[in-house]
Amino acid sequence: CEAYLHFLHTGAWEDFWTYLFDNHGLTRDDLAEMKAGWRTEGIHGPAEHLPHMIDPMKHFLWILKITHGGGSMDSAMDFAHGVLPEDLQYEIRDMLDNRDAPWVPNKIVELRERLAGVWKYGPDCNRDVVLLDIAMEKFYRQRIEAMNTAGMTADDKLGGLEAAVRNVCVGGDFDRMQMALEFIHKANGPAEASGGLVRWSAEWGKAMDAALDNVALAMEHHMDELCSHAQRAAYPIGLNAEIDFAHLDNFGEEVVRGHSMFAVSKMIGEVRDEIRAAAGRSPWLIVSNGSPEISLHAGIVQVVPLADIQGQDFSSNPIVALTAKLGGLEDIPPGVTAVITASPVDLLSHIAIRARQMNVLLAAMPDPGGWAELMSMSGEGVKIDIVGEEVIVKKSELGPAAAATVAGPPTGQYIEGLTITPSANCPVWLVEPKDYADGIVGGKSKSLSNLGFSTTLSTYAMMSETMRGGDLTVPTSNALPFGSFEKTLRADEDTLEKVAVATAAVAAADDAGDADLRRDALDVLRDIIVYRLKMPEDLKPVLQQAIVSYGGMATVEGVWRAIKKVWASKWNERAYLSRKACGVEEEELCMATLLMELVPAEYSFVLHTANPVTGNQNEVYGEVCVGLGEALVGNEPGNALSFTAQKVKGFPHNVRSLPSKPIAHVARENTRTIIARSDSNGEDLEGFAGAGLYDSVVVDEPELKPVAYADEPLIWDAEKRSSMIRKLAELAVAIEVEMKSPQDIEGCIVGENFYILQSRPQVLH
Repeated sequence: CEAYLHFLHTGAWEDFWTYLFDNHGLTRDDLAEMKAGWRTEGIHGPAEHLPHMIDPMKHFLWILKITHGGGSMDSAMDFAHGVLPEDLQYEIRDMLDNRDAPWVPNKIVELRERLAGVWKYGPDCNRDVVLLDIAMEKFYRQRIEAMNTAGMTADDKLGGLEAAVRNVCVGGDFDRMQMALEFIHKANGPAEASGGLVRWSAEWGKAMDAALDNVALAMEHHMDELCSHAQRAAYPIGLNAEIDFAHLDNFGEEVVRGHSMFAVSKMIGEVRDEIRAAAGRSPWLIVSNGSPEISLHAGIVQVVPLADIQGQDFSSNPIVALTAKLGGLEDIPPGVTAVITASPVDLLSHIAIRARQMNVLLAAMPDPGGWAELMSMSGEGVKIDIVGEEVIVKKSELGPAAAATVAGPPTGQYIEGLTITPSANCPVWLVEPKDYADGIVGGKSKSLSNLGFSTTLSTYAMMSETMRGGDLTVPTSNALPFGSFEKTLRADEDTLEKVAVATAAVAAADDAGDADLRRDALDVLRDIIVYRLKMPEDLKPVLQQAIVSYGGMATVEGVWRAIKKVWASKWNERAYLSRKACGVEEEELCMATLLMELVPAEYSFVLHTANPVTGNQNEVYGEVCVGLGEALVGNEPGNALSFTAQKVKGFPHNVRSLPSKPIAHVARENTRTIIARSDSNGEDLEGFAGAGLYDSVVVDEPELKPVAYADEPLIWDAEKRSSMIRKLAELAVAIEVEMKSPQDIEGCIVGENFYILQSRPQVLH
């Protein structure tokens, strides 16, 4: 384009070739081989001399430059000003004249929002206005990345953060970030808009902390998604272009780091510590939750700079890496299950993105006392649990056994005296709650039966002052007893044979110490059960009758598929490794399936009648989330409404955190459906807490919806929140008294009505 412009000025075609070679080293042969759009013969010339094309070609050259990273706001404005309203023209010119002033970044965001009315929402999408917007966004990002915040107040930083989020929402359709913007805008606004919260009070700090967390999670989601899309394209394109694989591996991350979301990440890092201090939050910062398996055994603690173990492989002997400082560009070696650091972690750094992709726990503990306690565990085999906002690192009872889950077969002697109740071989397909008993169903079903038949709980709502206007319900249920899977499998000889082959393949992979091969074999085994196992003819009318009792909207095929998924979850990797580590034989573990109508929860809760973090049995620890409980029990990113309540009159309580989980699992509208819940004979045994290892499956899969926290009463209505906490604490104590031991309780709320979905003995450490 530059050479053609040179020719238009001189009128001599030879000048075109001279300019090309002198300035860019391009020859006639080079251009002859170039393909220009639909043309196939290359570029040869001569061209016709058209001097009146000089200005249009200058414009075209500018478009090429700005598209490939050049161009400036000034030249962009020169081309775009003619289609802009006069007041907007004036304000953009004023900004350009004062571009180094401290107020300019926020002004750019305001101007971009107004420009969107021209190019994004107007009747015509003008190319020059789009390119002006791109140039302004690029300049904004440069200013934020170069900004020195040392002299800024925390309020100024919050204003900058909100502007950075607004800036992101101008240029893209980010549903979660848009809702996060509404949340932080309300929290950052005047007291009358935020329910009277006094700025920098503890209550305001908790609301702002939840808003920051919600913004961070929205940012991580959108950027992880962008990274995945870019990376998926990078491999085939790059490999075909013979690009070194080492350069391709980080391509998606580099795309993310060039996005305007990076300014959001910077501003969160600048203000987060001050907000957490105001909220009285835990010093822990969790960047990636990691794999569920680390709650059984995470590995051996090693105090080592992550940079010093690059390129190593710890797959045969997993480790937890304690590294005082992170540069952010380190890779996570295979076999590192968790990285804990004393330094801040950028949420969009290479290591943060990689940790979430690899399902590795990444967390920061900046408190010197907490860090010293972690350092004292060097050389120990540990397990790691995330409880609310805390990361609990404890010595693993499974030590040597857990190493064997990767390196070789188990000895079966790791937990002495472990006894599992065998199946009683119940002859019927479906049992009622009155028949739930040892050998027929597991602890989950028996506990529900006990609660359902409790005279104390049946009258609880009438006797409790806090429950006035509401009700307490234990939903009805049926269960396919122990032995149902085995009976079904025996009746399907073809699938029985395939299951036997797949089971042998799992054992062979274990004997070889090949974790990847074992994982693949377990996947095949589960697929055989879910997709090939046939339903016995005499089971179909039994399921049909159960469906009718639960509203009649589910199908037999849907319920049967959910049951098979529950059965197949016996062979998910975490469950398999847990049994293997504890010496539980495969044939010993039996699976009942509990069928219940899905309660369309507005809120879900988990209650521990003894504090699982401190062990204090005189206070209740609870968590509440919006929607169904999967966001809680599935340990999805973000905080729940987390609280402790003392077991005394009035249940005085302390709110530890307000909710920030970005997504709610919501029952489908106008649909009554069934949930098939796993219930094994390995639940809550002494030394083997098997609860949570196996799947529960909803027949009609719930919808996932972003939560609008700007309008959520749990955030802004302190009176409603406190009333809910008192009701939950009183209920927890009543169930503990009824069951005669500390309890782990799951339930949900619809309107003023409370539903108890599960209560089991709480495993105390």
